[in-house]
Amino acid sequence: MRRRMRLGLLGVLVAMAVGLSGCATSSGQHDMVDRSGSKNRDAAEVNTQLAAGYMREGERKVAMEKIRRALAFDPGYAKAHHVHALLLDELGEEQEAAEAFRRAYRLDGDNPDLANNYAGFLCGPGEYDRAQSLFREAYSDPLYDTPEYALVNSARCYQRAGDETRALEQFRQAMDEGAANPGALLGLAEALYETGAVTEAAEAMRRYESRHRHTPRSLVMAIAIDKALGDDEALANHRLILRGRFPDSPEAQALKQGGS
Repeated sequence: MRRRMRLGLLGVLVAMAVGLSGCATSSGQHDMVDRSGSKNRDAAEVNTQLAAGYMREGERKVAMEKIRRALAFDPGYAKAHHVHALLLDELGEEQEAAEAFRRAYRLDGDNPDLANNYAGFLCGPGEYDRAQSLFREAYSDPLYDTPEYALVNSARCYQRAGDETRALEQFRQAMDEGAANPGALLGLAEALYETGAVTEAAEAMRRYESRHRHTPRSLVMAIAIDKALGDDEALANHRLILRGRFPDSPEAQALKQGGS
């Protein structure tokens, strides 16, 4: 089963669903829009926004209904194909998702959010060269507001390909672009740890802790760093946080069983 890269997904759904509060129950009036000209595009936009909103809420069936309606109104609307691709990927419909991504990219090849998400999709089945080319398009775009997202995804794709050196370069560049990005900080700590730079990994983890609340994943990394440094006080503290804050997580269960 392919592992999907999701960091870019949240960003695009947030962007597309801005201002949706109060809209979810009013879509019926848009279904009556005459299928012509700008009204056709307006209806496609509204239904695409609704689909994105329902995806964020985990309502995939309703999201699919909305995105199909959007595509019926305007088959040439790139954002509808983009959201359709993301939704199909969520549902594990890989071939259909690939085709939807291709259609979206043909229609809107200059969209860095799309390039980022399409690249993440391609990285899953190991199309690393094409994925990195698309990531590069995204983070090199001077108009992209969040290049660190694409850089973090690029780094994780390099990790998946077994190239820790390039992954580390991308994580460091992501730090330069967005020092407060939790994915960049945690990814940097993980990459440094994997390459044996434990002291630097500990510094990256301290920066993470100063800006963000821990997750089970970040705590597992912190515990590994503590062990490598022989820092018993920090180790006890991080174990306590994992057990206390996330008692039912697989990470806490592994710790209980002696796996951490």
